[in-house]
Amino acid sequence: MKFTLTQKGIVLVSIPLVFELLFVSALSLLLIQAEGESSKAFHASRIGDCSNVLIRDLFELVSITRGDISQTLSSDWYKSTIATIKADLNELQIAAKGNSTQEHVVEESVEAGEEALFLLEQVRKASESGNPLLVMVKFNKLKEELQSCVKRMISRDLIEMAQSEKLVAEKSHEKQLGFRNQIKSLLIAGLILNVFITVFVALIFSKKVIARLNIIVDNNFRLASGLPLNDPVKGSDEIANLDTTFHELTASLAKVKQREKSMIEHSADAICSLNADGNVASANPACNYVLGYSEDALIGMNVRSIVVEEDVEAFSQSLSSAMSDNSEITIESRIRKQSGEIIDVLWSIHWVNSENSFFCVGHDITARKELERLKQKFMAMISHDLRTPLSTIVNYLEMLDTGLFGELNERGDHLLKIAQSNLHRMLCLINDLLDLEKAEFGGLKLNCSKQNLHDLVEQSVKTVSNMAFRKQVHIEVATENLSVSVDNNRVSQILINLLSNAIKFSPNNGIIKVRTEEKEHMAFVYIADQGRGIPEDMKEAIFEHFQQVEVADSVDKGGSGLGLAICKTLVELHGGKIKAENNLDKGSTFSFSLPLTTKNRAIA
Repeated sequence: MKFTLTQKGIVLVSIPLVFELLFVSALSLLLIQAEGESSKAFHASRIGDCSNVLIRDLFELVSITRGDISQTLSSDWYKSTIATIKADLNELQIAAKGNSTQEHVVEESVEAGEEALFLLEQVRKASESGNPLLVMVKFNKLKEELQSCVKRMISRDLIEMAQSEKLVAEKSHEKQLGFRNQIKSLLIAGLILNVFITVFVALIFSKKVIARLNIIVDNNFRLASGLPLNDPVKGSDEIANLDTTFHELTASLAKVKQREKSMIEHSADAICSLNADGNVASANPACNYVLGYSEDALIGMNVRSIVVEEDVEAFSQSLSSAMSDNSEITIESRIRKQSGEIIDVLWSIHWVNSENSFFCVGHDITARKELERLKQKFMAMISHDLRTPLSTIVNYLEMLDTGLFGELNERGDHLLKIAQSNLHRMLCLINDLLDLEKAEFGGLKLNCSKQNLHDLVEQSVKTVSNMAFRKQVHIEVATENLSVSVDNNRVSQILINLLSNAIKFSPNNGIIKVRTEEKEHMAFVYIADQGRGIPEDMKEAIFEHFQQVEVADSVDKGGSGLGLAICKTLVELHGGKIKAENNLDKGSTFSFSLPLTTKNRAIA
């Protein structure tokens, strides 16, 4: 039968409890028997004492035959003796109560005593006459009756009863002594047995509970030390369940450690630990092809020795910052491989106080850095080798459009318009690319000042008014006079981009609603159109580079797919956010937030 730990505890507690109950019951029984014998001895002693006292007092009374009887009968001694005899008779009656045989013997003594007292009372009354001779005659006449009464009072039955009760009292005292000895022996035996049971229960508890708990404690030490665990604890109680859970947890931890070890060993990044001085304490296999040094070669090497000399100081400062701030530090540095090749590595450095070590992850970013250099060259080429000649061509086309080189026929004028449109799109694309590049590398700066948001909206609406007129789109403006701290040119660029998109995707004779409001200590601008809306899965993607809702939009609607990306970048540079939502009825709403000036914030 299987028991839980609680049930085992109840059983262990019940063993001494049952013994204590039996012990107390036996002790109580002996005490009851001893008390009964004590009561019997007391009763017997009382009968004997009362009988002996009565006999003594009667003998003292009989002694009045000596001396002057009249004087004796009138003395205080006589009165006291008579009162004592009456009390003795009464006490004897009380002591014999409950025993019919004794009650009968006592009753006869009481009757004889009452007669004797009556006779003495007659002699006493005779003494009141003052004639001693008359008293003597009266006493002698009643003397035989008085002696008969005394003999009846001190009958053989009374004497035997007193002797019998004396023997009973003696035997009761012997029995009481026996009971006391039994109680003493029981107490000693109980004490010894109680010690034995306590030791027995303690041994069982130690074996069944403490010893098994010690196994779990030892398993905890073994787990911390990386040693194999003890065999599972047998049983089905809570301790066994706890040990089973501990083994399962250990197995799970072993799997996690193995998985982590496998991840570290098969990681494409270099992972190593450094002591406080920067010496390598451990390294994974990836260090061989990322850093160009084998694990064995790196162990004990100071990591600064493989960092390019120009980057050593910055790398050392990063180690110091990680240790002092107890935070993760990210730094790029150049590493010289064992072969002499120099690579770019992105380090993630974290100091762990409990381990007194740095944990470093190095990712090879040489290809990325090279790509960035190529990108910068490409953007420089766009800026100088494309934008400058295109601007020159635009100037020539504008001169053609003004008729400076003569009038063009209808076909020539049509082709000129197409060329100007395409050149404008190319220049916009180049400018957008350059702005995004500047923003990505921190080169795009804002020149913020206090501006009236209503004026910025009105100016932007005027800028796109011709485009809206050609498509017969009406723009409704409901703005508040909010003061914002922004770069007016960049905010105008945001508004124009969003308004242009709204016009492109609005149906003919559509309505675009522009409104502003102050909310959450920011100024919000909402531009709602009646276009086709935005698919749910594209609401975030449309703000990425070269992303459009449909591929054909770049041809049908025009645009490069960079306008919304530029808007997001500029809004975030101002500290705001931009998002797109579909309207309940039709179309979509683009909204963005801008910081209010200090005055507006104080009022809010």
